Amino acid sequence: MRNFLTMEVESWVGSVFVIGLALFFVGLIFITMRNFNSDISIMNSTQAKVKGISATESVLIRDWVKQNDIKIPDGKGYRYVISKYPARPWLTQ
Repeated sequence: MRNFLTMEVESWVGSVFVIGLALFFVGLIFITMRNFNSDISIMNSTQAKVKGISATESVLIRDWVKQNDIKIPDGKGYRYVISKYPARPWLTQ
């Protein structure tokens, strides 16, 4: 019975096998890089820019809303006021 691990192989067959294996891994790396770049571009295009409202700004908004009798719909908050009034008039008072 022959042991396939110790069987003699022609040197050109071994070199073809090593080159094929190397090309496979290089191709795998290029495919992974392409997928990684496309994932990054998808994440950048769908990423929402969320700005936190500082405590000082929330006090200014609350006072401005009270002074100007602004109606905020139920379930909406200060983000509604910021989107409705992008010029931020509460900062100029």
